[in-house]
Amino acid sequence: MTLYRQEIIERFRFPRHRGVLKNSHAHAEKANMFCGDEIALYLRLDEKKERVAEARFDGQGCALMTASADILCEAVQGKTPDALRKFTADDLLRMYGEAPSPARLKCVLLPYEALKSATSLL
Repeated sequence: MTLYRQEIIERFRFPRHRGVLKNSHAHAEKANMFCGDEIALYLRLDEKKERVAEARFDGQGCALMTASADILCEAVQGKTPDALRKFTADDLLRMYGEAPSPARLKCVLLPYEALKSATSLL
């Protein structure tokens, strides 16, 4: 098992950014109909509404989706809404570090799809 695989397993077992933000400025929900993964992504901006102060996710999903959501939430904190609009699926895949199989790509990118929807609300 590679070190990165261990990180994916750790983020699945003990996600750092799981939880609901009741005072979020943007919220989006997405589901992967093929495997049953579901995610709710929450973004809260700072007082000036210039940067993401906190990002959280909730939902049910496989290890790949959960780890990807945790990585995404960590990455977007401190970013401006404009920077989030420029964030790409390739950016998330680079952070994820390991290319998922084509069948699992949707699992890894489901948090990105939620981010795109949430960002449109900012």
